Order: sequence, then C-alpha cells, then structure tokens
Amino acid sequence: MPAPHASPVTTTATRSGARVVVTRTDDVRDGTEPIIAVMSDSADIMAFTPATALDLARMLARAATTEIAVKIRVTNSYPDATFTHVYDVTVPAPRDDEYADDWCYDHLWQYTGEGPQYANVPAAYEVEILSAPIDFEHLIGLKVDSYG
Repeated sequence: MPAPHASPVTTTATRSGARVVVTRTDDVRDGTEPIIAVMSDSADIMAFTPATALDLARMLARAATTEIAVKIRVTNSYPDATFTHVYDVTVPAPRDDEYADDWCYDHLWQYTGEGPQYANVPAAYEVEILSAPIDFEHLIGLKVDSYG
C-alpha cells in the first residue's frame, strides 16, 4: 500500500469573510481521474475532474476580467490604395455569452478607415485579432469585415 500523502490544499477568504477550500485528491482508483474539490463554509462541496476544474477556472477568470489588451491588424482597401495597420488596443473583455463577431464590431471596428479624405470612397475594411491574453486565446484569428 502506498504511503499516504497530503493533498495540495488552497484556502482563501471571500469578501464576506467566508472560507473557501480547494483540494486535489490524486489517490483515486486506478483508471480514474484525480478530483478537484471546492468546499465552502456552508459545507457545500463541488467536485470536478481536472479538465472541468480548468474550464471553470478559465470561465471565472474571463468573468472577472473587465478589459483586455489585444493586437489587431486593420486593412482598409480602397479602389486605388490599400492600407494595413497593426495596433495594440485595450478594449472591454468579451463575455462568454456574447457573440464574438458582435463584440469585435462593437469594440474594434472604430480602428478602421483612413480619415476624412476617404470618407466618401467605397472601401473594404477588415479587422483581425493577432494576439490576446491567456484565457482569451479563442479570439486569436477572429476576422470581421465590411464593405461600404
């Protein structure tokens, strides 16, 4: 029989003063996954596989994030010229229930266009996300475009 070992434990206090304890139990039956357990002062326990716990942690991190820094490439194509710019911008973080294209139009579209000298010239505009912070990597490669 293997020697018993202490499970990794993390504990913290919430704003209300309640305690939350998170443990990982590795000594499970052969062929099963370790268990990540979250216990609150009320003795409520939530147990997850590591993959589910990681998904939950990422969801919580995204929900707690108000702004993100992204690198975008903007391409403005006019009949006689094409302009490409790379910008580092800080924008509101998208919510998990928000449609990514709508978020992109709402917060990144403002970086398109070449100014008043092209205001009445037909054009194609494209915005592509080149980099995003951890937990928002799913945005990398997102492209939206419009013609007008």
